[in-house]
Amino acid sequence: MLSGVLPKKNHCFLYLRGLFVLGVVLGLGRPALSQPLSIDLDKAFELALAGDKSVKTAESDVMMANEGRRQAHRARGVTLKLEHDTARTRNQINNVDVNAFENVISATYPLYTGGLIEGSIAVSEHELRSKILSLERARQDLRLSVAAAFFTMLRTEDMAELAGDAVGRLEAHVRDVDVQYRNGKVGKADLLRSEVELIDARQNMSRAVTEYRVAMKNLNNVIGLSIDTELFYEGEMLYAAFPITLDECLEYALSNHPNLVIAELLEKKAKAGIMVEESARRPQVTLATKQTLNSLHNWPGLDEDNLLFVLHAEYTFSDAGVTASKIRSAKEGLKKAGYNYESVRDTVVLDVTKYFMAMEEAGTRIEAGALAVDKAREAYRISLTRYREGVGTNIDVLDAQTALNQAGSNYTQALCDYNIAVARLENSVGSPP
Repeated sequence: MLSGVLPKKNHCFLYLRGLFVLGVVLGLGRPALSQPLSIDLDKAFELALAGDKSVKTAESDVMMANEGRRQAHRARGVTLKLEHDTARTRNQINNVDVNAFENVISATYPLYTGGLIEGSIAVSEHELRSKILSLERARQDLRLSVAAAFFTMLRTEDMAELAGDAVGRLEAHVRDVDVQYRNGKVGKADLLRSEVELIDARQNMSRAVTEYRVAMKNLNNVIGLSIDTELFYEGEMLYAAFPITLDECLEYALSNHPNLVIAELLEKKAKAGIMVEESARRPQVTLATKQTLNSLHNWPGLDEDNLLFVLHAEYTFSDAGVTASKIRSAKEGLKKAGYNYESVRDTVVLDVTKYFMAMEEAGTRIEAGALAVDKAREAYRISLTRYREGVGTNIDVLDAQTALNQAGSNYTQALCDYNIAVARLENSVGSPP
């Protein structure tokens, strides 16, 4: 902030804030506010991260994908099975009812699946990594949402302070004009014009304070706090030249952006999917051992014991074109994944370039705005001195006041735009939150 133009907390601004808090405490339709909470960007992100539903959903997706990976790997293991049958039949020759009991213990191992298990494992590995990257992206997007809401709150607070500072200057000026009017040095038109400007400034301050309160409630909503929580930030928006070039940002984004890596994994997943579908055209070979225990009369049927080893081979000659259709569909899915990768890549390059340029433009406005504030402050001081000495006009003072307020507003808006542009640039390159 600029000292003199953006005072830390001017009295007019604090007065309106006090009225807001008093109204809440007196029960004007809302519960009393909790203790004010000191907050910065990192703390706001931590609060948001603790309860954000999108992040929690992404975490559940990771857990589900991990279980899917576990299932795919376990498919190549031995399957153990225990079966029991109890049957009752009538011997038609002897007209006698016969009970039969059979128990089968089997172990089956897939020797060859034509790439089905290997393809399924590859699909599950790519799916798990994609979900992990999606979780990372959800956190990055949350960080951007928090940053936008945080800097918007700081901007509206500074705008309210600027508006209060303008009211303070105009109140002092109206008192000066009133004294000069009573002494017959100026006409009533000067006093009336100054009073109109003061009324307009007070309306602007009221709007600015309302915008600040709304921005605070929005930040509370984003980070998961009660919207009536009173927040305050002891620091201020800063400007520091971004240390990385556009080419370096693009290089990093093309190697690390989660959405781009996910698109690449979708291609690999589609290739593995083709392997899975093509496995139906190859033989399936399993090795099994079965131990059968049975009895015709005595339950549970353990009288006779037979051990059997089975090498089972299966091959489907024709399935009416179902497998061929699935393979064609999987290959089209691979093409689609390739197109998606190119589209995501183009979007990443565009976003990085766009937000880098927006950041540079805002930085230029900050430098020009700081210079404009200094000049506007000096112009206001000169016009006010000239008016008090009787060599300047009231219009000169009011115009200088308007120019000073506009210069401060432009500078504050540029600071906000710059910080949000930096947050968007970091998000567009895929920087960790």
